[in-house]
Amino acid sequence: MIKGGFIKNSIFVMILIIAGKILALVRDALIAANFGATSVTDIYNFALGVVYLLTTISYGLTTTFIPVHSELVVKNGRENSRDFVSNVLSVTSVAVLILSIVMMIFSNTIIDVFAPGFKSDISIYGNSVLILRIMLGSLIFISLQSVITGVLQVHKQFFEPAAMAAAANVVYIFYLLFLTKDYGIKGFAVATVIAFLMQLLINLPKYFRLGYGYKPVFDIRDQRLKSIFMLMVPVIISTSLIQLTMFINRSFATTIFSGAVTVLDFSNKINTLAYEVFAIGIAMIIYPTLSELAAKGNMDDYRKALGKSLNTILLIMVPAAFAIAILRLPLVTIIFERGAFTHQAALATASALLFFCPAMIAYSVRDILNKAYYSIKDTRTPMVNSFAAIILNIVLNILLMGKMGVSGLTLATSVSAFAATLLMLGSINRKLGGVDLADTARTTVKIVVSASAMAISIYAINSFCITAFGAGLSGSIISILLNFVAGTAVYFTGIYLLKVDEFNWLIESMKGKIKRGGTA
Repeated sequence: MIKGGFIKNSIFVMILIIAGKILALVRDALIAANFGATSVTDIYNFALGVVYLLTTISYGLTTTFIPVHSELVVKNGRENSRDFVSNVLSVTSVAVLILSIVMMIFSNTIIDVFAPGFKSDISIYGNSVLILRIMLGSLIFISLQSVITGVLQVHKQFFEPAAMAAAANVVYIFYLLFLTKDYGIKGFAVATVIAFLMQLLINLPKYFRLGYGYKPVFDIRDQRLKSIFMLMVPVIISTSLIQLTMFINRSFATTIFSGAVTVLDFSNKINTLAYEVFAIGIAMIIYPTLSELAAKGNMDDYRKALGKSLNTILLIMVPAAFAIAILRLPLVTIIFERGAFTHQAALATASALLFFCPAMIAYSVRDILNKAYYSIKDTRTPMVNSFAAIILNIVLNILLMGKMGVSGLTLATSVSAFAATLLMLGSINRKLGGVDLADTARTTVKIVVSASAMAISIYAINSFCITAFGAGLSGSIISILLNFVAGTAVYFTGIYLLKVDEFNWLIESMKGKIKRGGTA
């Protein structure tokens, strides 16, 4: 039975995550207002992209550390697991420090190879090298935080990890409000390092209360440590697709125009907002269910659960993609268009966002499929698929960038993401002997029809709002509010009339959780 305390904790964690997302929007709006879409923000976003790409190593470490440490705690107890945690912290810290120093030394080479557009101006080039070196100082804090949050999650402590984004964004916002004029983008790079440090510090009190600490242990021959690092490689590659794709796109964008990297990044931030709030959560929820069914050998229910998950994610992400595509300019206007971020920059960002929207759907389905592969202990297929997607993305970038600019990069991302996702879907269908793709296809048609009706209605309302209230901030806010109400009503009516099973399943599941939570 689901306990009331579990539901309350889950809700609190979700509130912390959403709070982090709201603060992230405030942060991005302040970045746009203070720095605009210029070479300054291009430098910062590129350097941050390098750091984010390397955080996939941290994600892989957390993902593989949790099951190894969990098994150790169960078999040997918490007391005997402390030395292992200390050893992981020691070895990881040394490895990351060496990596950071090497990358700082070769920062010029990194810029030369991956941001060739910065070399056209000696001032931009010099600042980009300096900013990158400063921000590489974040890596040590990220690596330590990945191990410590892994320990917390093993002991079912989720509040602090969920609050990390909010804590970091408070640091960003404080700097942007009070210190930008005095210290500029270089100071903001330092603030970024402090924000990553804050993400580490917020986890330490609970870590110590659980009885953990640090003991100077360094044993690279530990078989459990070797197991973690061996498992990390395919996980890092398969889960780094979004970050690696964005890193490659930023490299291409540096050659288009000053501010292109910023346009690309801001369009991506809006595009991934719904994905990060809904898709990642659904993938997280379905993973233990699929793992349990696979472990029991109950493949009939496994296939049904996977099919249900695919339909559910499409139920949410298809209308989200339609809505963001149509309301792209009001969204960009509300979030970014102020201060140094001009209307011209807003138009360029909105154009890039239009071609980014299909990728949101593909990434969401791919996340479900990744979890499905992991649950049957297949990490190779997602890894190979990620490689293929990246190669296709590079080829399409070369073909489309010349004619379409930044929008060509986002279109290339969407096409490669869809191609890779369809290949994964076909592969797992064969591997499992059928996932009832016919049912998924029928459900998808119903969802697209309902989303199309919604799209027509919000297009008409948005056009009316622009005519009546203008395309500025007030008109954009009115348009978003009216379309949220009207679009939701039209879409839900459509899926209800077309009898989309997953809609009724979601409603009944929510009713059941509320009823059980209230009576627990």
